[in-house]
Amino acid sequence: MLNQFYENIELVTGDSDAVLNLVSQMSIDRLGSMSRWFFSGHDLASTIRRINVGITCIQSGAFLSGEVAGPIVKWTYYNNSISAAAKADDGVRVVNFMCNVLKRYLGDEFVPDRVCLPGTKVNRDKYESYFGCPIEWGHNQTEVWLPNKLRLQGNNIPSLAAEKLSMSFADLNHYLNMPDSQEHMKVLYEVVNYSRHFGIPTLAKVSELLGLSEQQLQRRLQASGLNFTSIVGFVLSGEAVKQIVLGTPMEEITASLGYTNMTSFSRMFK
Repeated sequence: MLNQFYENIELVTGDSDAVLNLVSQMSIDRLGSMSRWFFSGHDLASTIRRINVGITCIQSGAFLSGEVAGPIVKWTYYNNSISAAAKADDGVRVVNFMCNVLKRYLGDEFVPDRVCLPGTKVNRDKYESYFGCPIEWGHNQTEVWLPNKLRLQGNNIPSLAAEKLSMSFADLNHYLNMPDSQEHMKVLYEVVNYSRHFGIPTLAKVSELLGLSEQQLQRRLQASGLNFTSIVGFVLSGEAVKQIVLGTPMEEITASLGYTNMTSFSRMFK
């Protein structure tokens, strides 16, 4: 769909810079509930993380990540479902979105240190003027560079409209924050968290859910300098804290984590 959109918009307008002209008129607020979820975090870093996870869920093939290179943070985007002819326009669209997000926290005067884009455009000066920084073409992915010291910025937290949602931000986090299959520790965390609904997570149960033998799982944990007991304690303690913050009675928390009595739960939590 996106490939066809990029092709059609240039054919209809006869303008090779039509996408830049279009996105310059777009607002993040038009994303509605998703926009308010993106900006419901407490700083820029949490917003970038939510966008990285959320966009991957709602746009097929899209992959966003953050990369620290010394004093620079590179916010990167890659989508292997975009055709070679459309990569430049797709990159421009995403950079515009990224910069609008960054300006929400860093102020309207913020400009990136550098923008890297796939493909090329004839009117290079037009793009550098719009984004306010040097642009490098011909990259295999889209990148927006900013100073590392700004990533935890939270001074300009965007205000959110008080509108009702069909689910809370916490629920949306829960449904969209699913791990990639290659994120082994995140997968393990989620599987341990899932298995608690059947009682205290056990090595046998978690190994079964992961399709591994108990010995294979133990070897993987040992290779990472971890053990199963510490992982379970970390997961259950984290879930307990979330429920405590929400005001859930301790008896309910104890039961929801698989414990039959408060004493056992308190021992684990300490």
